[in-house]
Amino acid sequence: MRRRRHFAHLITITGAALVLSACGVTPYPVLGSGGSTAGTRTVAADGRPSPGVAHQGLRAGFNPGSGILWMNDADRQRELDAMAATGARWIALDFDWNSIQGDGPSSFRWDRSTDTVVRQARARGLRIIGTLAYSPPWARRSVCANTSHCFPTDPAAFARFAGASAARYGPSSTIPDLRNSVRVWQIWNEPNHYPFVQPTVDIPGYTAMLKQSYSSIKTIDPGATVLAGATSPAGDDPNGREVAPVTFLRGIYANGGGGYFDAFSHHPYTFPYSPLDEAPWNAFTQTKVLHQEMVEHGDGAKKIWATEAGAGTGTDAKAVSATRQAQLLRDYYTEWNGGYRDFTGPLLWFTVRDSGTNPASVYENFGILSHDFRAKPARAVLVALLRAP
Repeated sequence: MRRRRHFAHLITITGAALVLSACGVTPYPVLGSGGSTAGTRTVAADGRPSPGVAHQGLRAGFNPGSGILWMNDADRQRELDAMAATGARWIALDFDWNSIQGDGPSSFRWDRSTDTVVRQARARGLRIIGTLAYSPPWARRSVCANTSHCFPTDPAAFARFAGASAARYGPSSTIPDLRNSVRVWQIWNEPNHYPFVQPTVDIPGYTAMLKQSYSSIKTIDPGATVLAGATSPAGDDPNGREVAPVTFLRGIYANGGGGYFDAFSHHPYTFPYSPLDEAPWNAFTQTKVLHQEMVEHGDGAKKIWATEAGAGTGTDAKAVSATRQAQLLRDYYTEWNGGYRDFTGPLLWFTVRDSGTNPASVYENFGILSHDFRAKPARAVLVALLRAP
């Protein structure tokens, strides 16, 4: 992401959702194991929304990243409680092909973490977006044998994994408590961005994988929703390591992929700036450009889902204050559910809880809760927005 502007002022958040002290900092309440602050009840005993939580929750969710698969069970359950307690209804979970089939093409180790997290998320009434990604050693291209962030040599191998996932978690599952647990599938993560597709972006390779996976999933679950893209904010790099989201989408169409997705997924990060800034680099406003491209290809009825967006707090040059994070969250959801509503699906915040405690690392501090589960101001803003009529 390129940044061309600098904010010289701090936007102050007003309203009942936040009460700021004279110095601009309020001690964060600590969320208990039920995910609620004292005196607040946003989830019933079964984890589902209590009466009064508005329908806006179906437009919101969290992407906790891959870390939720491998953290200790107590912290994971507490994080899931915290997600459900906000009223947000969606969660994106990695279905890590490298872990599930790491032992070979005939081995399926759903038990390593995937089954557990799916069951725990479902128990809290969270709707799951399954992100299918990351190649095991036996399937990787030889040019990137040392990383799972690499497309497979054979897209049919990935399609078989996608079909197996739909069979295990879709409506035809033979396991009662997993049946119908996942009906939305995202094909890869940030395939236009070098860290997740090494050594370079490969639009024809992605489209081949998308087409075969779509067919495989739909054969098992015709009612499933398949998301293409999950594009990262990026520019067009002549070396091929980065491709702009709209260029990537055009490439999917050019390679015959237009009939092989039900919605497009995008990651409209703009931190440390506001998503409301009008600028060519602004990945949030690029959502309109993406939709226009879809309109021009006859896909105007398809929606764009934001499966990641957020802003980290701390002292890093790209970080923002906790107050500023709350304002950015307000900007995101207000515009996404306002001017962008007609052509968009849910927006998922990255993430619910900080992954670490180092304030100098922006990537450890994207949560609306700190690592010790204290609520940042952004949590109160999100809850208020989701309860709005």
